[in-house]
Amino acid sequence: MVKPFERQSSRQVLQTPIFNLRQDTATHPETGHTGDYVVLESPDWVNMIAITEDERFITVSQWRHGTRAIEIEFPAGLVDPGEDPAAAAARELREETGYVAAQWTMLGSVRPNAAFQDNTCHTMLATGCRQIAEQDFDPGEDIDVRLYTLAEVRELMREHKLQNGMSPVALLWWLDHCGRIDW
Repeated sequence: MVKPFERQSSRQVLQTPIFNLRQDTATHPETGHTGDYVVLESPDWVNMIAITEDERFITVSQWRHGTRAIEIEFPAGLVDPGEDPAAAAARELREETGYVAAQWTMLGSVRPNAAFQDNTCHTMLATGCRQIAEQDFDPGEDIDVRLYTLAEVRELMREHKLQNGMSPVALLWWLDHCGRIDW
């Protein structure tokens, strides 16, 4: 049976506005091997499947520095310290798109990369969405909102145009929630 490693020490290597980099020294409980392990400490975040009153999926297109490309994604954002994921989702949807939802449902949560990240991504379903305001960007954001039918979202997936890893995860949660997956 797998057992937890025993952490011997921990030190912060780097601190940034988005994440901290920590190095832990830990010992394997069975072999006694001691090694150094890097951990990316990052806030939790939310992503959402947001569907308008006329059954279209809300997406955002924005420049991403990591891939150096304009990416099509579902609305998403960081959860502020002490903030409920549902409140973060509502805030992010409103800020990024100007839309609000009539109903919110938690679909599920995943660990984006448990090998070296310590955070969780929560996926919310926002239904009955309607635009009530203009977008309210952070100073470094520029976001284009686009609406797609389910058939068009499927094509985005098939054409490898929905590349953010959490977007297919959100779709999987939604498809399961709607009973569209035959397990």
